[in-house]
Amino acid sequence: MVQQAFLGYFSNYQSSTMVLSTIILLCTALAQAVQAGTHLPGPSGPCRVLATHVKLLDSSRIDPFSPTHDKRATMATSYVPVDCGHTKFEPYLTPHTEAVTDQLIRSYGMPNGTTLKGFQIESSFDFNGTSPSDKQYPVIIFSPGLGASRLYYSLILESVASMGFVVVSVDHPYDTASVDFPDGRVIYGVNISATDPVTLNTRVQDVVFTLDQLHDNPHLIPSSFTGTLKLDKVAIVGHSFGGATAAAAMLNETRFAGGLNFDGALWGPVLEEGLDRPFINFGHANITQLDNNSWGKIWPHLRGFRRELQLTDSVHLTFTDFPLIRDVAGWPVKVKQGAEELLGSLSGLRVRAILTEYIVASATFFITGERSRLLEGPSSDYPEVQYVA
Repeated sequence: MVQQAFLGYFSNYQSSTMVLSTIILLCTALAQAVQAGTHLPGPSGPCRVLATHVKLLDSSRIDPFSPTHDKRATMATSYVPVDCGHTKFEPYLTPHTEAVTDQLIRSYGMPNGTTLKGFQIESSFDFNGTSPSDKQYPVIIFSPGLGASRLYYSLILESVASMGFVVVSVDHPYDTASVDFPDGRVIYGVNISATDPVTLNTRVQDVVFTLDQLHDNPHLIPSSFTGTLKLDKVAIVGHSFGGATAAAAMLNETRFAGGLNFDGALWGPVLEEGLDRPFINFGHANITQLDNNSWGKIWPHLRGFRRELQLTDSVHLTFTDFPLIRDVAGWPVKVKQGAEELLGSLSGLRVRAILTEYIVASATFFITGERSRLLEGPSSDYPEVQYVA
């Protein structure tokens, strides 16, 4: 089951063989290079960032995937910009997410210990980090790919938050390989189909509930954050099936002022009904409307601002933290060359810089109406980004 859920993440773009090759390359290199306490690069913006992990329980919903018909529970991480405070380093992944990787590798004959364990991500101390109380902060909600942990995007989302945004990422239990809850409960993934309407509808309800919790749940945002949140207009961003979640959520919830889809095929009624607010498709080097039927299908039904972008020298997994982890791991040249087909050839820091700037530009436009030149046409600062439509 764990293997099926993890492989589901790549199902739209990658074969199972390529997925396994990715994992083996990644973990073999990490076994050679990673030492305890390896620090991943901190946020690139002017603010430090405080990450808070919170369980969200929706008592109004029965989880359609729960074998015991439990109420729907998710895990969310808020990334909050703070202006001061000492930094600390904490594990990049939760214990069971690491364990799932171990299990997957062992099942294919790899030795124990070849995991992402040992990487640490920077965060600020809660009691020291403060935010100006007179400032209203824009909000972004992020949905990961099918089978992927929200934590696989932490480096990118921290960087966005450091530019002055409150970012909240959410896991979707049972379609994520592993979700760790604070009470020790773990939900492992099952074989869920992206084409089943229940899968997408459940995700949409998850992100809408997460937005509601920003109003109602004081634990989702740390007490040291004294600013206010702008919640009448919120940006939604997703990768892979998370991009489909973003589009479908916009159809159902008008508080989502605009959406950014990283390399995801789109599904559901939104393809025919379209959207009246801004929506951007941002694909890897070999995907456009001509290659992705759903992008071509929705295009004439996007009645607000619409844009299609493409990142050169990229593949589906480029839109995660993995390229940066690859670089920090110090892979041998031969391994790096072999990984280009799986992670793209752009450097991890460059990928993060590009994605951060385009998320910030898009979200700012969605929320305030201020359109950055990055959305108008090609930029000499980011020549890797092609303007398709």
